[in-house]
Amino acid sequence: MPSSSSVIEEAPADTKERLLDVAERLFAEEGFEAVSLRAITAEAEANLAAVNYHFGSKEALVVAVVARQVEPINRRRLELLEAACDARSIMAAFLDPVLSEAARDGVDCSRFCKLMSRCTAARDGRISELVMGQFHEVVAKFVAALRGACPGLSSEVVHLRLLFAAGAMAHSLFHHDKLGMVSEGRCEVPDLDTLREEMLTFLAAGFESGAQIAK
Repeated sequence: MPSSSSVIEEAPADTKERLLDVAERLFAEEGFEAVSLRAITAEAEANLAAVNYHFGSKEALVVAVVARQVEPINRRRLELLEAACDARSIMAAFLDPVLSEAARDGVDCSRFCKLMSRCTAARDGRISELVMGQFHEVVAKFVAALRGACPGLSSEVVHLRLLFAAGAMAHSLFHHDKLGMVSEGRCEVPDLDTLREEMLTFLAAGFESGAQIAK
């Protein structure tokens, strides 16, 4: 029997991080509703008690997985928003932290984009509400900034166009590598810098349409 000094016990924090890592990957690939806690714990080599100890429920685990991704991004968005003064710079504040995360140290952009798309596609109303609740402050501040930069647009219109912007961002990040196929080889797949510039031009024009832009 091994002595107590030869047994290395895993720290609870290690188990928690492993559960988050596995849950993030499975949620991104299969969706929040399709993945069971048993599937997560089996792959993470943990037990259900560990999920209850660290998170309390599957819903709380979903929120923790998404928060680990979006909280740093949203903090950076709000930092950049403070210096933004027009539709393009406001959209840059919205977009750049996501692009930085997608490009950071070879991070799996596909998984990141899939997870973000799951946030809006969740069929379970409770999960969707909990996940989207993490964006309320950011949305409110970006809507206020955009209404200031684009006078004449109602709150309803700005909310709607910001939804369009979020959809364009997620779709473009996830599918930009298919541009060559869609164009039958006429277009090269853009790098992230090119994608950024073209997306900012497109999104800024969308918000400026119908607005009173100061010259």
